[in-house]
Amino acid sequence: MSSLKNSGLRIHELQVEYKNGQLALGGINLTLPEHGIHTVIGPSGSGKSTMLRAIAGLLPAYEGELLFNGRPVHEKDTLIGLVPQNYGLLPWKTVRDNIRIAMRIARSGRGQPSRQEQDAQIMHWLTSMGIAELAGRFPLSLSGGQQQRVAIARAFAIQPTILLLDEPFSALDAITREGLQQIFIDNWQTHPATTLFVTHDVEEAILLGQKIIVMPSGPQDHPEILDNSAVFAMKHGDKRESNEYFAQSKTIRKVMMEKW
Repeated sequence: MSSLKNSGLRIHELQVEYKNGQLALGGINLTLPEHGIHTVIGPSGSGKSTMLRAIAGLLPAYEGELLFNGRPVHEKDTLIGLVPQNYGLLPWKTVRDNIRIAMRIARSGRGQPSRQEQDAQIMHWLTSMGIAELAGRFPLSLSGGQQQRVAIARAFAIQPTILLLDEPFSALDAITREGLQQIFIDNWQTHPATTLFVTHDVEEAILLGQKIIVMPSGPQDHPEILDNSAVFAMKHGDKRESNEYFAQSKTIRKVMMEKW
């Protein structure tokens, strides 16, 4: 029983079909240790976003089993934070209120902090994302990159058990992206949620994942899971120049040639 209690996120034979019967995701089996972080790469249509949405509880019609520490993942005790591709921000609420609402929903029935405590926590996460000055702005007045930062700050602010990110840095320029990768990994190390991070960027997958899941192009094939612990253990600023990074990059590209 103790092994199940600390087994993390277990995805067993997860299968999702479109309404027309076409297979969107076929028989995925993965285990993500508690407080682990795995990155996910794959071609368009490989089921990356579908997998995240199923785990998040947005796709009730799936086959298979989703467990966290031996219990169904959608039980109340498992708090799931999702950063979707479209950010998921309420346009009629300010940045501050978008985060406040998420915190209230996440902590429903668990006792709410005072408004002053909430505001302090909100500003902490906005500051950590470098956007404290945007707290009173509305989402539609922000750039895509700024909206992404708000969505990530909101996800961290609810302190989830499981954190799911769907290409969260895709709208950012290269320099901003590199800075946010550092901020993200610093925040994750301080609050290590069990994390699946979907990206289309091979470099990002290597920089941020303890393991890298390479999704196949066809739903009938199985993902390839690559150990990335040697790179992940390094100081973040040293990773890009390391021999281990270049070796991993070559390995991933070889797997991509075979799988895609």
